Amino acid sequence: MMEDSTICHAALPNEIWIRSFAYLDSHDTAIVGYVSTKFLSLSSADSLWETHCRRRWVGKQYVERFVCKSDREGDGREYNGRVEYCMRLLSHFELTHMPPINMEMGVLRMHEPISWKESNIMAEIDSRRILMTTEELVHFRWKLIYDGNPSQLGLRKFNENGTYWSPYMGICEWFLGDNRLSFAGMTLLVERDPITWGWVVGRGQRTE
Repeated sequence: MMEDSTICHAALPNEIWIRSFAYLDSHDTAIVGYVSTKFLSLSSADSLWETHCRRRWVGKQYVERFVCKSDREGDGREYNGRVEYCMRLLSHFELTHMPPINMEMGVLRMHEPISWKESNIMAEIDSRRILMTTEELVHFRWKLIYDGNPSQLGLRKFNENGTYWSPYMGICEWFLGDNRLSFAGMTLLVERDPITWGWVVGRGQRTE
């Protein structure tokens, strides 16, 4: 039985294995890497992890930060998805059960991901972060809701220089600290949306 299994393992082209792994979720794909050195390399294929990322990131906000931009096609090198680094990350974080973490953006942005496997892991870890950064606050355009009714005056913007323009109060200053956003005389709690990986400010309050 073992001998036949080994022969079958060797006979199948790498492309077939990679396509088969695409039917797994990202967590199980990572587990496959513990089977053998060959499976570790095959299950780290960039095309495979790009598929996982594109599938997982549907409806998620601000994930473009984690898109792998490196172009290694045709360079003649064997590439294994930077396996050692990725597996070390996985050994520290059980991604399916990892609790929320306080983590500054800079921790995950020490470098751009050079593989889609890195992209996936970095995005999953960041999705558990519960502190919003000023970078995110000024990046997004915000829909304001008053007394349960969306504002008809368009999306709002918080400027990098610490100012916010209110249609009712004009130019105001904003301050973000300890996941509380203060502006226009209000201080509102900031919470992570686990579905979209975005943020909600003032959930359930009169101004949201």
